[in-house]
Order: sequence, then C-alpha cells, then structure tokens
Amino acid sequence: SPWASVWALGWRRLGAAAAGVVMAQAIRAGRRIVIPLYAATVLGLDVQQVGWIVSLAAAFDVLLFPVAGWVMDRFGRKHAIVPSFALQAVGMALVPLTGGFGGLAAAASLIGLGNGLGAGTMMTVGADLAPKDAIGEFLGAWRLVGDGGAMGGPVLVGALADALGLAFATVAVAAVGAGAALTFAYGVPETVRRGS
Repeated sequence: SPWASVWALGWRRLGAAAAGVVMAQAIRAGRRIVIPLYAATVLGLDVQQVGWIVSLAAAFDVLLFPVAGWVMDRFGRKHAIVPSFALQAVGMALVPLTGGFGGLAAAASLIGLGNGLGAGTMMTVGADLAPKDAIGEFLGAWRLVGDGGAMGGPVLVGALADALGLAFATVAVAAVGAGAALTFAYGVPETVRRGS
C-alpha cells in the first residue's frame, strides 16, 4: 500500500520532521498573538502604532520570499530553515526586553525577516520527504501535523500568559522556535544537495 512507503521512511526521520514542523508552525502562529498583545497590554501602544508594527514586520516578511526560494534551491533546505527559525526565536526572545514602539518594531521586524526566509520551507520539505507512490497521502498528513502546531501556538501563548504572564509566554514561544531550528539542523536530513 502507499502507506507502506511512508512508514519505510523510518520512525526516527518521520518523528524528527513531524516535531520540527509542529514547533515551526507553533512559533509562526504564536507571533501573531504575541506582538499585538504585548504592544497593547504591556507597552500601552495605541491601535495605530500596533498596526504600524504589524505592517512593518509583514513588509520584511514579504521581502524575503524570493530569497527563501533561492536559498533552498541553491544551498539546500536547511540553509533557509535553520536561520529562519533561529531569527524568529531571537526576535521573540527580544520582545520582553523592548520598552516602546521602536524596540518592539525592531524585534517584530527581525521575526518578520526570519519568517520570510522560511517561506514555503515546510511544504517543500514535506514534498521532498514524500514517497513517490504516496505523495498526496503524505502531504495531507504533513499538513495536518503542521496545522496542529499552528493551532497549538496561540493556545500555548494564552495558557502561559494567563498562568505566568505574557513575558514568560513570549520566552516560551522563543524556545519553541529555537527547538524548531535545532530539530531541523540535527534531526532532519538535508533533502537537496548543495548546488543542485
């Protein structure tokens, strides 16, 4: 059956890739909650300032889309994925250290740069890993796993913020991003040869 080819990839390889995509999508979703919440509830910024910060981060995000594709194809998937989530983790860890509009805008922009550098990486890696006779089934399962992370990110932020404060929740999301970078760096094999 097609699923036999999926299992043939090996539990270790599949498990690391699945853990990586869950953490990757969790920080991506978590940033959408953390930045506006921190801006409004901790820094007391008004709606227009929050809008500027979110828009600036989105602009940096979009600017890196073409770069992401070029890096993935030219140097390999990991050369886009690992820096992407490392930058997002650093940017998220800087959020609790910001004291106003400028600092939060800089941290959010760094997160945006990181996210843009990772544009398309998760589905590309999924397509690379998919067995040739089970591409549809594998990508469906891959997307489902990733969506679990995307759904869990905001829940994690909310639960930790409620229990321990938004600053702690933000650092926890940063740790998730660092976990994604480390998992893809050391637990998931490169799926494209350099220069291919």
